[in-house]
Amino acid sequence: MSKPTETVQSYWDARSDLFGNYYKKPSSFDRVFRKGVYERQAIAVKACKEIGHATVLDVGSGPGVNSVSLIKNAGASHVFGIDFAQQMIDYAKQTVKEEGVAEKCEFVLGDILTYDFGNRRFDYSCALGVFDYVENAAKLLQIMANRSTHSFMASWPENGLRMALRRYRYTCPLFHYSESDIRALHELAGIAPDKLELIRIGGGWASVAHK
Repeated sequence: MSKPTETVQSYWDARSDLFGNYYKKPSSFDRVFRKGVYERQAIAVKACKEIGHATVLDVGSGPGVNSVSLIKNAGASHVFGIDFAQQMIDYAKQTVKEEGVAEKCEFVLGDILTYDFGNRRFDYSCALGVFDYVENAAKLLQIMANRSTHSFMASWPENGLRMALRRYRYTCPLFHYSESDIRALHELAGIAPDKLELIRIGGGWASVAHK
C-alpha cells in the first residue's frame, strides 16, 4: 500500500512540536544524525552577527527557535518570521514569549513566494531547512536577494542515503541540490561567484551570499 501524500503545509502543521524539540530538547540521536540542523543554525548566527543589530527576515520561521537564537546570539534588533503553517506560527509566538524576546519578533502566516512585502527590506535573511520543500527554488532565492540589503543565508540538502531515507519516511515532496545547482541558483539571483560562501555541513551545504 502506498503512503498518503500531504502538502508541505499540512505536514508541518501536524509536526510543530516534533520539529521544535530538535532544537529545544535534542536527543543523542538528533545530535549525531541531525548534525546539519545545528551546524546551519551556527552559520546563520555567525553571518547575522557580522552585520550587527541586524533586522532579519526568517523564511520558514517554524517554531521560532532560530529567531530566538538570532536575537540572543547574533544581536539581531528585530526578526520578521514568515511560515505557512498556522501551528508553527502559534508555536513560535509562544517560544519567543517564553524566551523573553517577543517584543523583538513578528510572525506572520503566509507563503513567502506570494507574500506582499511592499517596500519592506531587511539587513539579512535566512532560510534554514526550507529549500528542502520548495519546488521553485530560483524564485525563493530571488525574493531573498531582493529583500536583503547586506547578506542572506540558506541551507541545501544533498542527494544520498539520508535523503532517500527521508523520502521513505516523509509524506510531502522533498527536493535536493548539488553544489553546481546552488552556485547556478545564486548566479540567477544576481550573486557573483566571489560573493558566495558555500560551506559543507551534515547532509548538504550552507550558503552565505553577500550583496
